[in-house]
Amino acid sequence: MSYLVLARKWRPQRFEEVIGQPHLIQTLRNAISAGRLAHAYLFSGPRGVGKTSVARILAKALNCKQGPSPTPCNECESCREITEATALDVLEIDGASNRGINEIRELRENIRYLPSKSPYKIYIIDEVHMLTPEAFNALLKTLEEPPAHAVFIFATTEAHRVPMTILSRCQRFDFRRLAVSAIVETLRRIAQDEGIRISDTSLRVLAREAEGSMRDAESLLEQMIVFSGKEIDDNALLEVLGVIDRQALLDTAAALLSGNAARCLEIVERLSVHGHDLRRFCQELAVHFRDLLVVKICESPEELVDLTAGEVAELKEQAERVSKATLQQFLHFLMRGEEEIRRASNPKLVMEMTLLRLIQMPRLMEIDRLIVQVRQLEERLNRGIELGAPSPEDREEEQGADVSPYMEPPHEEPPDAPGVADAARGSWKDLVARIREQKPALAGTLERVKVKEISSGRLELDFSGHTFDYELVTERENMALLQTLGREILGPQVEISVAGGGREGTSERRAATDRQRRLRQKALRHPLVNEALEIFGGQVVEVKIGPDKAS
Repeated sequence: MSYLVLARKWRPQRFEEVIGQPHLIQTLRNAISAGRLAHAYLFSGPRGVGKTSVARILAKALNCKQGPSPTPCNECESCREITEATALDVLEIDGASNRGINEIRELRENIRYLPSKSPYKIYIIDEVHMLTPEAFNALLKTLEEPPAHAVFIFATTEAHRVPMTILSRCQRFDFRRLAVSAIVETLRRIAQDEGIRISDTSLRVLAREAEGSMRDAESLLEQMIVFSGKEIDDNALLEVLGVIDRQALLDTAAALLSGNAARCLEIVERLSVHGHDLRRFCQELAVHFRDLLVVKICESPEELVDLTAGEVAELKEQAERVSKATLQQFLHFLMRGEEEIRRASNPKLVMEMTLLRLIQMPRLMEIDRLIVQVRQLEERLNRGIELGAPSPEDREEEQGADVSPYMEPPHEEPPDAPGVADAARGSWKDLVARIREQKPALAGTLERVKVKEISSGRLELDFSGHTFDYELVTERENMALLQTLGREILGPQVEISVAGGGREGTSERRAATDRQRRLRQKALRHPLVNEALEIFGGQVVEVKIGPDKAS
């Protein structure tokens, strides 16, 4: 079979061709030049980062006709045989399929014999962690006192599974996961040499999908060449590899931050129809919010995120509209959602509920900003402005009224009119429409209520004895939503009151309700209360009368 896949064709043959591992390459070259060679090496690290390739290059460096040399010639008989995997003095052993004690005993018997034509007899054992405990014990004595002509090179992706007695007898080199930029540069060079036309966007997608593995990246590129030929289209790449479009992540994040629940559900539906892995989507969305947080925190985030300058600019623009605390909160719940999707029998449902949960969560404020605003509020209070003191306008209204100086007089019922003004009616419809986006049941109830008064400063609702509707609207969560959206649509000073909840309420109950309503309106009208509500993003839940203060 004459055809070589890209991963084999472009396998590094010299130390200089190894990418992403400068620390250990320099150490090995220095050791060879100085003649300080160890009898056993352990190469550990993720898959596809060059462990076995470096082991072969080290074998060439030791057995090269011009060596030992840090720059093997790749032309002598020994170098060519190692490249072709036919060298008699370099034995590559698969630890997964030769893991028993009998194979290691055979190795111990053969290691006594001198190499046939090279300076060293080199044993490369891949996936060495797969050996049995008995095999490791049989190998231990040989590693402790090896023949002068023998060199062991172990490779593993799970160094923690190698016994400490073996680790202590080896020089250990930890290979790093390759950076996206390094993989992109190598793929670009391969594509140019192979005559493949592919965009930088697709190269970055391949690099990200490889997760730090050069071999995986080359395999993915080959898969696309088989599918598309010499011209690789961006959309075709996303479809073939099942990769989620980055735009879908940006759109989902924008919908979450703006509270657009319908858009989130549409995106999940589209991804599900196209067969995308929703667990993977949740993982990538979590990474996106992690990148948003990095961009929010760091002045120069380019080294901490695997993104282009244009993509970093997009993140900066998106991060301006949200606090660091909220981003951390989103990231936490997305990671928890990913775990729930992994265990779920209906991943789509869990994904939808995770996004809706994020939309409904209250937004958090930065603690330093909160402290500053609280201190500003305290300074105003210390200058003599008391929260409970009535304003001059309030005193004028209260003169002659038989009420407490901290309560407003009862609001007079408006004269009977043909109906609410068109502009006000439009505002009420807008308010109900906004509420329907978050709570359809509450909106349906509000469509049945009688609007007695509506203006830029007041909204009064009469339930006319419909007890169930009254209790639904006056629930704490529903009333808070009505207050929040009412201030947003009808004006920040709007006063919202509800009446008519009981069929046969007593005069005492009506008086208590009116009193509570007046207290609430009084609190909402006070400038410092309004400022506190704006700072903390809250609402008045209950108004209590404190002890009388000396005038």
